[in-house]
Amino acid sequence: MNPLREIRTNPRQFFPSVLVVFIAALFGTAIMQGIAILTAWLSSEKIIAESETAQNFLSMIGVTFFLIALFVSTIVIANTFSIIIAGRSRQLALLRLIGASSKRLRRAASVEGLIISVPAAVLAFAASTGLAKAAQNYLGSAITEEVALLTPTMAVPALATIIVTWASAYLGARRITGISPIEATSQAVELRPEDARASLGGLTASLILLSMGLTFLVNSVIGAADHRISVISVVLTAFGSSLTFIGVIIGHPWILPPLQAAMGWLCGRTAVSRLAASTIARHPTRNARTVIGLVIGITLIVMFATAMTTFRDQLLRYARSLGEEGWGGLEDALATVIDKSMLFALALILFSVIIAVIGVANTLMLSVRQRTQEIGLLMALGQTPKRVRRMITAEGLQLSLTACAVAVPLGIGFGWVGALTLLSPLLGLFGPSVPWTVVIAVIVGTLIAVFIASREPARAATSISPVEALEAV
Repeated sequence: MNPLREIRTNPRQFFPSVLVVFIAALFGTAIMQGIAILTAWLSSEKIIAESETAQNFLSMIGVTFFLIALFVSTIVIANTFSIIIAGRSRQLALLRLIGASSKRLRRAASVEGLIISVPAAVLAFAASTGLAKAAQNYLGSAITEEVALLTPTMAVPALATIIVTWASAYLGARRITGISPIEATSQAVELRPEDARASLGGLTASLILLSMGLTFLVNSVIGAADHRISVISVVLTAFGSSLTFIGVIIGHPWILPPLQAAMGWLCGRTAVSRLAASTIARHPTRNARTVIGLVIGITLIVMFATAMTTFRDQLLRYARSLGEEGWGGLEDALATVIDKSMLFALALILFSVIIAVIGVANTLMLSVRQRTQEIGLLMALGQTPKRVRRMITAEGLQLSLTACAVAVPLGIGFGWVGALTLLSPLLGLFGPSVPWTVVIAVIVGTLIAVFIASREPARAATSISPVEALEAV
């Protein structure tokens, strides 16, 4: 298998991977350059200019978000290459028949990932630099410090994205090891090794992490009610939130499928919705892997919005309780800084959601390729192209609703406990300030994005000829 020939022969199949690499690299570079610009901009606020800790905190947040985006990108790129390998099953079986080893074929697939990632990452670096220059010019005199946008450090995210793409392509090509040379002598049918449930070891690890994480979080809430929060408690709360979130990520093959089935039942009021729900139920683990990307992105958006909003509201409440002088007007400046930082953080997390939406589109495309005969049979029995398109779109929307149903409560809970841990020594136990505008915007925006992203898989489904699709039946 020649990687360059594969790319030249059918470049369209690599477009989702190129798009993910471009967005991930753009995201990482924008974080590095954006933090430099934001720090210079916020330096006009006295509370930031005099606090090196605040500037380091911004850098830490940016790097953390980039690592999260890389994790989501790994899932999406691996799924994308699973789609590519699924479409080449017969070709790969023929290569196996004439002596090619699965290890060599997987290595060739990983080289494809390397080849497509380099130009995408370079283009992303150039685009991010252009946007940063434009932002710098827009702020103008508001930035009094010189901002270095072209340094070796700024290129680190692009390089990291290339490496992750190369590794993800190799992981996504694991389907090759399950292709037998005998498949070349018959009409190869895509197997479903990716739908095998996670091992019991993964389930055990998930349960342990969830138990430990929830125990830390419950103790944090109890301590907040008794004003017993300390620095160690803050660390343990952050540790508990991380353990809980990692437990959900590791255990998603077990946690999400029942929720997907319940969402399908709730949405299955029409024949189209029921067909979509049955398709999701037949591939529970693969769809769960897609949903977890959206869960990560939406949880982070809701968590940061809830934490920042609660933090701001409770601090202003405490300042007002001090009397007319409050903090001498500092509360207004503090609220401004919090609002600016929250908008910046939400913009960063939005990249992860965009990457995850591409992952949903990839999964729908894989579903269409695996169900060529089924879709052909439906159209031969009288299903109109319009209803088939609605079925594919309904699958994406049901997966998105499942992600929102999981992510919104998680985000609100994590954000509330985080703000509670920091402020309970001053205010004791208090409820969260839920930013409903942000929550509703995230849910609606995700559904609209997935609806748009599902148009191409839906179009591909209706382009299937019933006669050609049924030839192998």
